[in-house]
Amino acid sequence: MNIEIKLDEKYDEPKLVIYVKQVDKNIAEIIDSISSINQQTLKAYKDDKLYILNQKDIEAIYSENSKINVRLENETYTIKNRLYELENILNKNSFIRISNSEIINFDKVKNIDFKILGTLVINFKSGNKAYASRRYIPKIKEFLKI
Repeated sequence: MNIEIKLDEKYDEPKLVIYVKQVDKNIAEIIDSISSINQQTLKAYKDDKLYILNQKDIEAIYSENSKINVRLENETYTIKNRLYELENILNKNSFIRISNSEIINFDKVKNIDFKILGTLVINFKSGNKAYASRRYIPKIKEFLKI
């Protein structure tokens, strides 16, 4: 890969152009990473107020009682997006879906317990826990490169 940067004062905002013969998996990942830079925040609600949450502060996003909740270390908000929509918006280097009803931020994970057969217990730095379903274990291992 050849990277070239040109400084030009006529541009107020950065302009990125990628020249490729075809879009492969690596190029698609680069595009996703760059796109996620522009979407570092999510709009969430709590007590009839709108909050702008930074992705790096989010610990987990989960479905409960037909609502999508966003959990920070000790606060929970609701969000209007669906989980599948959030999978496309969230930073793919940090967030991964661990079950049909939950997406977590691996930057907030303390450790993973493999002891319980058929599932993973994910322990967060805050003391919270999440449980990965058996179906998502291969995807998680691929994400962690193990």
